[in-house]
Amino acid sequence: MANKSSIPHWQSLLSPEQHTQLLSNSSELRFRKDETIIKQGFSASHILYLEKGMAKLSVENQQRSSVFKIIADDTFIGLMCSFVKKSFDFSAVAIQDCSVRLIDRGVFEDIIRTNGEFAVHVVQLMSLMTNKIVHDLIHISHKNADGAICTILMELSKVFKSNTFQMPFSRIELAHTVGYSKESVIGCLSSLQKEGIIAVSGKKISLLDAQRLELIARNG
Repeated sequence: MANKSSIPHWQSLLSPEQHTQLLSNSSELRFRKDETIIKQGFSASHILYLEKGMAKLSVENQQRSSVFKIIADDTFIGLMCSFVKKSFDFSAVAIQDCSVRLIDRGVFEDIIRTNGEFAVHVVQLMSLMTNKIVHDLIHISHKNADGAICTILMELSKVFKSNTFQMPFSRIELAHTVGYSKESVIGCLSSLQKEGIIAVSGKKISLLDAQRLELIARNG
């Protein structure tokens, strides 16, 4: 077991015995880029935890699939759905090779019952996730191509913890991610660059004016 300074915060709240119990009642699945991790509507039978990689979360309606969040290493996937024993109300697709741990829900619940600090942390996580997703889902259906692309760029900036990063997918893959044509994506990126909001060099993206980008993402 890694030392506590190098493991995710939620794991540091577990006793050695609880950590061992959780690992022994879990399994690791690997997903290649573009493979579906979660399908919208499927039953949430386990606690899913993205140990390594990057994935996009999206909701589907009759018109198109809309991405509302990009997640990376050390992130629970759909914790609120899994914990309340319901179906997933979104899909998750790998945009890089991913390692996902499937944790037995019963064991996870037992640890919550016996570890108050861990229980409080899980409640806080679920609250933050729920508020963020509800906010995003309210606005996502109203986004045009510019708003959708700016939203993804803001999400990637948060994932990479930097205003400069390498895009994890091609222009065509970005178009599929936001649900618009490749031409719309290229036109939007070009316009943002001309306006001095971003700089584009191949797959390298630099956010030069994050405030304006966020404004477009919010109002687009």
